[in-house]
Amino acid sequence: MTATESETRGTGELTALVRKAWSDALGHDEFTDEDHFFQVGGHSLGALHVVRDLGEALGRRIPVRTLFRNPTVCGLAQTLAADA
Repeated sequence: MTATESETRGTGELTALVRKAWSDALGHDEFTDEDHFFQVGGHSLGALHVVRDLGEALGRRIPVRTLFRNPTVCGLAQTLAADA
């Protein structure tokens, strides 16, 4: 497996984790990977739930500002992969 394949697989797994955390926090899955969290029903308490769930799944602390700065599924997954 090449480094690029490993990165893609890692990002794909993170994308799935982010989607799940968003779905749980929002109470629906009516969003795309490019939708803005706060434009599909997200709010600050939901953001806290997202980073808590992701932090537990990844075994590390994720500051809530990470979601505020990366408010799409793709953006958040890429940032989490880069910070790993």
